[in-house]
Amino acid sequence: MAVIGIFFLPPIRISLFLVVSHSIQRKILYRKLPQRSLLSRKINTHVPTQCFSRNFNKTSALKLFGVMLSSNPPPSVLCFNTFLARLKNLRDYSFVFRIYRISLGAGLFSPDVHTYGILIDSCCRLGRFDLGFGVLGDSIKRGWNPDIVSLSCLIDGLCKNGKIRDAMMLFERMPVLGCMPDAVTYSVLISCYCKIDQIKLGFRVLGEMLKRGHSPNTIVYNTLIKGLCSINRVDDAAVLVEMMYNKLGCSPDVVTCTTLIKGLCSINRVDEAVILVEKMHSKLRCSPNVITYNTLIKGLCSINRVDEAAILVEKMFNNKLGCSPDVVTYNTLIKGMCSIDKVEEARVLVEKMYNKLGCSPDVVTYNTLIKGLRSINRIDEAGVLITMRYNKFYRPSKA
Repeated sequence: MAVIGIFFLPPIRISLFLVVSHSIQRKILYRKLPQRSLLSRKINTHVPTQCFSRNFNKTSALKLFGVMLSSNPPPSVLCFNTFLARLKNLRDYSFVFRIYRISLGAGLFSPDVHTYGILIDSCCRLGRFDLGFGVLGDSIKRGWNPDIVSLSCLIDGLCKNGKIRDAMMLFERMPVLGCMPDAVTYSVLISCYCKIDQIKLGFRVLGEMLKRGHSPNTIVYNTLIKGLCSINRVDDAAVLVEMMYNKLGCSPDVVTCTTLIKGLCSINRVDEAVILVEKMHSKLRCSPNVITYNTLIKGLCSINRVDEAAILVEKMFNNKLGCSPDVVTYNTLIKGMCSIDKVEEARVLVEKMYNKLGCSPDVVTYNTLIKGLRSINRIDEAGVLITMRYNKFYRPSKA
């Protein structure tokens, strides 16, 4: 059975775990003693305090675990869950299982539904769905019905790893397991379907979600809008954005609008994208950010309207649009200039990035300008830039 694999993970090569058996023996002895240390009496306060300290790391976690092993009485299950959750945040997910294995073997605590949720999430992050389902089976055998968080984690992990059929089977079995899908579960499935271009199934899940009385949030609609744009159904995406504003009681945000702007630009409907940016200010009360403007600048450059893109960048620099250009902004404009043989203007802009604009060129800037110079046979200048690029980004630093 998959859950057995949890108890056969490689041992931790740290000295504390060489004396774990002695710690367990001490724990049994301490429980027979009439006196109890101050720390033992306050262990349920001490553990959370240490877990949320700034210096919490693997080493301090092992020291704290040693205290927990010797505590009389042992820490509460809430304490252990706090400890395991904090360990999970260190992103060493197999370490979480090793600590769990030793704690369980020492009889320190009985896991509850929240413990299993932490373990299942760790399994999903490791990509070990066999262990995840093993943990799920173990929790059911111990009399715990899985909670919505655990099942949503498994469904999300399966979806992200392309196991769509398994995710759907688990989704359909949720009522049998005594757990009804919530808004998060539906959102995970919708996102999954959109990523594999199964937009129709995504909308079917949305319909089921509404039927069950769950209100989709902006993130759900943004996912569907992105999915529609990815298959060039931009008009349908635009209708959905309009419905969000007028009927669905869920206001579009900057991500919504930027996604639609990108979709419009991808099919050369840049004028509509420009109007939407203006509408964000006037009607939607949603200020464009640098990503919005970068998307629009890229769209303008893609249809050779580089001069308009340059004006937009100038306005950004002069702080007339509420956000400043970044290196992506300038790289996009430089690429646009080079594409219409305005390589000299692109070269001047790169020099300004150094001296006036407060935005250092990156390797993409150099690559774009080198390609532009080569396209008009200015090979010597391109060679100089290649040397500069090497010295700046690739040359090993002196020790």
